[in-house]
Amino acid sequence: MKKAFLFAASAAVLCSCSTQPKYVVEGDIAGLEGTVYLFQQDSLIDSAVVKSGKFRFSGPAGAPAMHDLLDSRDGQPQAFAMQLILEPGTISIKSDADDPQVRHTTGTPANDAAEAYTAASRALITEYRDAATTDQRREAIEEEFEQLTRTSVEANRDNFFGVMLMPNMAYELSGQEILDQIAKFSPEMQQTKELTELKATAEQKKRTDVGQPYINILQSDAEGQIVTLTSVIENPANKYTLVDFWASWCGPCMGEVPHLKETYDKFHKKGFEIYGVSFDNNRDKWLAAVKDNGMKWIQVSDLNGFDNPAAKDYAVQGIPSNFLVDASGNIVAKNLRGEDLYKKVEELLGK
Repeated sequence: MKKAFLFAASAAVLCSCSTQPKYVVEGDIAGLEGTVYLFQQDSLIDSAVVKSGKFRFSGPAGAPAMHDLLDSRDGQPQAFAMQLILEPGTISIKSDADDPQVRHTTGTPANDAAEAYTAASRALITEYRDAATTDQRREAIEEEFEQLTRTSVEANRDNFFGVMLMPNMAYELSGQEILDQIAKFSPEMQQTKELTELKATAEQKKRTDVGQPYINILQSDAEGQIVTLTSVIENPANKYTLVDFWASWCGPCMGEVPHLKETYDKFHKKGFEIYGVSFDNNRDKWLAAVKDNGMKWIQVSDLNGFDNPAAKDYAVQGIPSNFLVDASGNIVAKNLRGEDLYKKVEELLGK
């Protein structure tokens, strides 16, 4: 009887193992030889020998996640590198017949969705870069690209590709809007590390939504003196203060400087101030950018890049990023880019 019980228990274990979700990765890459390695971040998951361009991985599938396929390890130069979403099912990777550098990853919901998004994106980018494309058409392409991301997130709320795209869409959303978007994902996807972290960021971002009070910043200026945001906002001369997050190495940030200068020069005497917070690591480059670009407003930095307390307090996920604060200490607008900044300040302070 005891033996029968042990046999039944062993069979149950075997059955449970056999039903565990598994992944299979089948590759066929023209010209590839040697060994390929499967990584999740910096952790080596598996390796496979390549024969005539073909290789195969298989194993138990945990939570879906982005993985890297490389033909080298330990920091050695790479001739082959690509990414895939590892999830239950058979994932097929093949070279493009016309261009071996272009690879197609299909076979599971998230990878199929990623492949469709990549193809659509590539077509838009190719058209955008075409010399024959008009400026008007380029503006339309930018809008189409943003719409592509929105519709792709909407269509993939039950798989990991939708999770991956969500941060791209979250940049322009308020904290509450991000939380509302996360709530539309399947319960399984809401438990992923990525959405869990984004949810925490959104909760913090809610504290800096329009209508919320500002959060004080205490950082040093070029002379090493602490200049608090509170001291600027409470200065009777300042009716509106723009908290501007930027860095000298950030191309889009430097592209905003002419708009910042125009608005500052026009409205500073009427009560408009800028409190610039740099995410630079290099003091010399920070100060050179300020001097060379005539950025005459208040500048502070702790020279720790994105590892800046203010970045966390304001849930800054990308730069340039800004927050317009009134004299009462309330946020009245955010992420005013290009001509939108001038128009908003003009609306508030008059021509």
